[in-house]
Amino acid sequence: MTLLTNEILTEALAHVPGWVYEDNAIRKEFVFKSFPDAISTVNKIAVVAEEMNHHPEWTNVYNKLIIRLYTHDSLGVTTKDIRLAHAIEVILKENG
Repeated sequence: MTLLTNEILTEALAHVPGWVYEDNAIRKEFVFKSFPDAISTVNKIAVVAEEMNHHPEWTNVYNKLIIRLYTHDSLGVTTKDIRLAHAIEVILKENG
């Protein structure tokens, strides 16, 4: 999988609000009303990530979820990461 150029990455991030590029990955922090809401979302994302065979790096503390995406075998951001970020945004939009 080919790493995205800076130009393509900048354009792609414009379509996934709140995602930022740092340390060869894209990252976003989410805050939920409660711990169960955060975990429910994690479980929904896990199903999609498994279907895509692309697994996020994430941290959950109480109602906060931090997701970091990068393509492990490419050591940076590829289209796989942008597609998963889009899918995550759809999940969040569907769940309010």
